Amino acid sequence: MNKTLIGIGANLIPEGYSTVQQGLDAAIHLLDEYGLKNIKCSSWYETSPVPKSDQPLYRNAVLSAETSADPLQLLQHLNQVEARIGRVRTVANAPRVLDLDILDFNADKIKLDNLVIPHPRMHLRAFVLVPLSEICPEYFHPVTKQTISTLIKSLPDDQMICKLTA
Repeated sequence: MNKTLIGIGANLIPEGYSTVQQGLDAAIHLLDEYGLKNIKCSSWYETSPVPKSDQPLYRNAVLSAETSADPLQLLQHLNQVEARIGRVRTVANAPRVLDLDILDFNADKIKLDNLVIPHPRMHLRAFVLVPLSEICPEYFHPVTKQTISTLIKSLPDDQMICKLTA
């Protein structure tokens, strides 16, 4: 089985759901249908949009999971889950009902036209690193060659992140 880390987030309520969190929970449930096993979810965090904008705050977490899929199959599965929850891709960094990103896959370095692993901006984002440190405190970035704690200390101060309690 392949080990993967997936970023999950949203800042819009999907049609047919009452809250952003309901859409996120439904997405995690759907991942099981696509063969992801032993899914572990960090705490949920309320975070500011990156890059900064006037759009609504996000709710983010990081998942660890195992899959028999290869990276491109996993990307296809994540895109299918996003579509099932109601994501419609418009412009980059637009508000969304669901965003699923492969952050890491077996600590491999992959560079394809439609997929770069590790995620090329994960080391710059508090909404990825802080929840990732919860579920994978020993994480070592395969490109920057830095520990998760060093990466977190290097983050700019302008990214708001607040752990949610419920």
